[in-house]
Amino acid sequence: MNGISVIVCCYNSVSRLKPTIEHLQNQINIAVGQWEILIIDNASTDATFEFANNLWQNSKTADSPNFRVIKEATPGLTAARMCGIKNSSFDFLLFCDDDNWLSNNYLSDALGIINNNPNVGIIGGYGLPVFEGKEPPLFWENQYHTLAVGSQYLQEGNITNTRKVVYGAGMIVNKKAFAELVDEYEFEFQTTGRIGTSLVSSEDHELCLAVGMIGYEVLWYKKLQFYHYIPKSRTEIKYYKKLFLGFGLSSPMLIGYYLDRINPINLKNDYRYIASRNIKKMISIYIKIFYQRIILQKSEYQILHLLQQLYSNLGSFKTTIKVKNRIRDSFLKTRLYKLN
Repeated sequence: MNGISVIVCCYNSVSRLKPTIEHLQNQINIAVGQWEILIIDNASTDATFEFANNLWQNSKTADSPNFRVIKEATPGLTAARMCGIKNSSFDFLLFCDDDNWLSNNYLSDALGIINNNPNVGIIGGYGLPVFEGKEPPLFWENQYHTLAVGSQYLQEGNITNTRKVVYGAGMIVNKKAFAELVDEYEFEFQTTGRIGTSLVSSEDHELCLAVGMIGYEVLWYKKLQFYHYIPKSRTEIKYYKKLFLGFGLSSPMLIGYYLDRINPINLKNDYRYIASRNIKKMISIYIKIFYQRIILQKSEYQILHLLQQLYSNLGSFKTTIKVKNRIRDSFLKTRLYKLN
């Protein structure tokens, strides 16, 4: 059915859900029968399920869309999104995080883009930060993309063959493309998404890469705007370090999408080469950090790019040693890889 299923994945979201749902209620220029809201309570230990239901019952109107709260016991963002997909009614899926506040024309603009792009697989939007406290130092120089706000690429439109991916916040997915991945190519996520307080991620990137491989387009548009509420704790250095480590832990799980199509099993794709490269990079980066911090007396915000490189390489090293070549060899056997 043509329309959009808005999937809001929640883990202990009582303190964050109210403005998220309120912004969804303010959508304009879209018929009530063209969309729905699915709140996925992903193994929460607070009252997310009851809170969401009560909030909706107390604020819904005659023009409100269908609204459901569904419990998903398996922890992890990927499991929550899969639950939302299985329970969705419409042809397109919008992944709205519990701290994302969609602009009031987000859905209507998205439908316009969909109707003008018959081969669309995934669409990304433009996040605007709303800080709990002060904007952190150098935010627009070296942090905004890390927290899923700002421009996703230099040019809007089709980025299938350039940047290739969009971030998960505000992402819109063609359900037909996802079904094709699963049914025809036996697609399964290698990444798990975030589980509880863990910041392991990259499932959104994996989905974009897979959709692009089977011939669909990945797009992004600035007019699809949403506010991303950012607590003060998420702009602290200790959070960034944990986030960067999560990026690194996930990256080896995506190796299959970047394999050399002519000679996929070679030295550069061997875990020993990758692990050795990680170690060499970490040593080099640590020396640079020592020089910048001790000799030049720069703050950690000023050298955040170096911290990202250090912790990402550390995470990549940990996963590479753990999985060795299993991810690579497993991906080589998939129907998705045999496309090329």
